[in-house]
Amino acid sequence: MDSKTVFELRNEAKDLSGIEKLHKLNNALNISRKLYLEDSSDEWIQKAFAWVLIDLCKYYIADKNLNQASVCFKELNTIDFQGYEDEIIENQKNFLRPKIDINYSEVQKAEDLSKSGNNKEALAFFKNLISQNRLTELHHESYGWVIYRYIKVEESNLSSVEVRTFLRDYMNLKNERPSMLHSMILNFALNYSKSHNDFKFYNFLLLWNPVNLRYEDLHDGYKDGKDIPSLISRICREFVNSNTEINIEEFLSKIDLSKEIVLDFFRETIFWNIFNAHKENKLSELWNLFEQYNNNYSKHGQSKWHSEILNLAERFMKENDEWRFLSFFKKWNPENLRTDDWKETKKEEHTYKPLAIKAIKKAFEVLKTQTSEQSLSWLIQPYEKAIKLFPDDEWLLREKALLHIKNNELELAIKIYKQLVLELADKHYVWQEFSECIVTDNPLKIGMLSKALILEKNEDFLGDIHLNLAKTLIDENLFENAFIELDAYKKHREIKGWKLSSLFDELQQKVNSVKLNLKDNQELYKKYIPFAENFAYADFNWTEVVLTDKWKDDKGKDRLTFTDGKTIEFAIRKNRFEVLKQSELGQIFKFKLHKQEIKKEVENRFSWIGKNVITEYKYIPLTAGKTEKNIGKF
Repeated sequence: MDSKTVFELRNEAKDLSGIEKLHKLNNALNISRKLYLEDSSDEWIQKAFAWVLIDLCKYYIADKNLNQASVCFKELNTIDFQGYEDEIIENQKNFLRPKIDINYSEVQKAEDLSKSGNNKEALAFFKNLISQNRLTELHHESYGWVIYRYIKVEESNLSSVEVRTFLRDYMNLKNERPSMLHSMILNFALNYSKSHNDFKFYNFLLLWNPVNLRYEDLHDGYKDGKDIPSLISRICREFVNSNTEINIEEFLSKIDLSKEIVLDFFRETIFWNIFNAHKENKLSELWNLFEQYNNNYSKHGQSKWHSEILNLAERFMKENDEWRFLSFFKKWNPENLRTDDWKETKKEEHTYKPLAIKAIKKAFEVLKTQTSEQSLSWLIQPYEKAIKLFPDDEWLLREKALLHIKNNELELAIKIYKQLVLELADKHYVWQEFSECIVTDNPLKIGMLSKALILEKNEDFLGDIHLNLAKTLIDENLFENAFIELDAYKKHREIKGWKLSSLFDELQQKVNSVKLNLKDNQELYKKYIPFAENFAYADFNWTEVVLTDKWKDDKGKDRLTFTDGKTIEFAIRKNRFEVLKQSELGQIFKFKLHKQEIKKEVENRFSWIGKNVITEYKYIPLTAGKTEKNIGKF
């Protein structure tokens, strides 16, 4: 069925009378109403709908049923001709209006008075109609406009009670909703509430019903070259600034707009309140705003402004207030990090780390200073994502391993450190951290700490290693060796003027009576380091290579070159491994080697692409051992 069917039914109704005519017109009305609901922009559907209602108005007028004629006329006025008006239909409306509406002329006078600024007189006309019980629903829209114009102009002269009474009178009307008038009444109430604390705007909004917000109320406008914030955004801002307690879930459910967009109206306002509190150095208010925000909004998921507030927390919670960030970030919920939060940002010539990386690293730094036990799975999870996105960042991997240690997930930490010592085998801090995973195997722990000590020569970094090694040596009844480690710790701290730790005092008491015969712990290191290396590289096989060259680098350091005569060749410092210090050309050694893949771009003169990517391999020696083999001198 289409609009043509409606016109055909109208034509058929012309030749009928009484109930048959009414039946035919109602059939036409049902069809046109359905068509209009499906496509309200079609011009012929609009006209078919309008003409059926005009016919019904005339039918009911002839039948002296003005109430039903009024109902049809009201529906006729709801048809949105979208910018154009059919002149013939408008003439029909003007013809029908005074026949249906016996008060038309008086209402028209009142409307004219109101539009010309005579609001009191216009109001008096409607009051008179009401007192005579002559105000029909047909006039409710007109009366609503008179109320609006009156309270808008007379606001400063009216008491709060009077304003609320007028708003109550308006809400009792049966005018069209949603509509421009309905939205303007809400806008008035919003502005009025800002200067009248006794006016409960949220309660009024629920009565007004947020489902009546129009498209224009939900989206920004534009006038005279300026953007006009949407009504919904201003409502949300006022709720925040007035500390109005609202049921957010109920509020969101009634608004025909993305929940994330509406929530960001609240979040953006809070962002600027936090920003300004920091700018004005209102610290108590600042921390309270952060806490209130998390309590009310962290559960509602990710969004641009949720991330912007995390960015403020990362910036503002520093130095003596840095401890606040850990609990804030946990409640903010790292699962709310957006894809954009994992991307670097650029501003002018500067490149900044992703917000997600800054946040997890700040949380990690706070955790390092805390001893309280807590589950850290919430922080480990974003570290896993960070490592996938930034696989070359060794610090991320190390920090994740340390989190596993704090979380008492030692096997997971060990797995990471076995990976780290492949390419960072010469970094003392990796072996020091690795040792923290070892809690029951003291010889292995001694080997890890010994490896760390021989790799780093700057005593500034070795204090904790000396103490931990001394503690483990005491557990193994190696008191003399423990004394040497404690003595090295003490002497360097005294040179630097640094305070001795309480752990030193505790350990010192256990070795005070030891008789010292050893000069140093070098032999201890040699004995125990293999425990560490064998454990770390247990999954690697030995590879035999021959020493083919001895030479000095540009710093005058002795270096050795090894090869298997096929694909493997590498050069290392002579003092890298103890077994290499006494070595001869032609001597065969065994190494555990890590094969590192390196991708390089090379010029290709014969290709339009310009460059090719090739893969090369670098062999990193992890540990070394002697063999009895020798191919002779070169």
